[in-house]
Amino acid sequence: MIKVSNLIFDYMTKRALHGLSFEIEKGSIVALIGPNGAGKTTLMRCLAGLVKPFSGEIYLNDINVAEDSRNAHRHISYLSDVFGLYDNLTARQCLRYAALAFDIPTGEIDQRVSETAAMLNLTEHLDTYAGNLSRGLRQRLAIALGIIHKPEFIILDEPASGLDPEARLELSKLFVALKEQGHTLLISSHILAELEDYATDVIVLNAGRIVKYEKFGSKTTSADTNNKINIALRVKGSPEQAIQFLEENNSTSDIFGDGTYIHAAVWGTENELCALLRALIKADIRVIEFRPEKNSLKTAYFETLKEGEEHV
Repeated sequence: MIKVSNLIFDYMTKRALHGLSFEIEKGSIVALIGPNGAGKTTLMRCLAGLVKPFSGEIYLNDINVAEDSRNAHRHISYLSDVFGLYDNLTARQCLRYAALAFDIPTGEIDQRVSETAAMLNLTEHLDTYAGNLSRGLRQRLAIALGIIHKPEFIILDEPASGLDPEARLELSKLFVALKEQGHTLLISSHILAELEDYATDVIVLNAGRIVKYEKFGSKTTSADTNNKINIALRVKGSPEQAIQFLEENNSTSDIFGDGTYIHAAVWGTENELCALLRALIKADIRVIEFRPEKNSLKTAYFETLKEGEEHV
């Protein structure tokens, strides 16, 4: 559905994106993660057709986003991390205005407003002025304004920023519902645990380059993961002994600690997992927890930082 080829974007004094190429399948929820300054917002603005890259192509189906951005905007929604609302209009008036801006036929507007409000749990707040809504309700209204035209591709930059846990949970449910309706989502966030709950893919950016593009649940995402099992290990006392042991073990790689767990990749099958656990205990490492874990956004993020350090 989305195809990006050799995308390059330059600011006045630096190159922000270095020849990015990737594809996003219809019905995916793609998590876009990486350190501050990695190029995430620049990439999203390019994908949304808001800025034109120095070179490269972005296609939404058969639409060249950079060359035909006005047409592309009919199929795309973009919510930046900082957004504005018309505070002196009610939520209903805001939605009607958005519907008119997207050329929704007049006879369909009231129904579209009602449907979108219901989807965002805004029905009882439709006649409240936007300026009087809470932070969470304002966020929902902003998303509603962006999806009232039923876009195929929805881009969200830090959509859960500033929301309380209950509001973030409701937002997660909304993203899953949008996916089930056939929408494709690209979501940038620093709340990795929540992204992991609903993301189907992850793109990891660092210094304007893609460090990893992985589809969760796939055993063939890249050639080097076919026989790799990620594990999480928790030990009693200092983790340094366990980390050193794993670093010296020929069957393990990608080792790092996050303050609670030690994460590593074990090459092989479940037989290697059993052998590794026996070896840890034999080395007098006091293992409290030892478990396989699915490929996680946290793992991808730490690998990003490690990749960045190696290129310094």
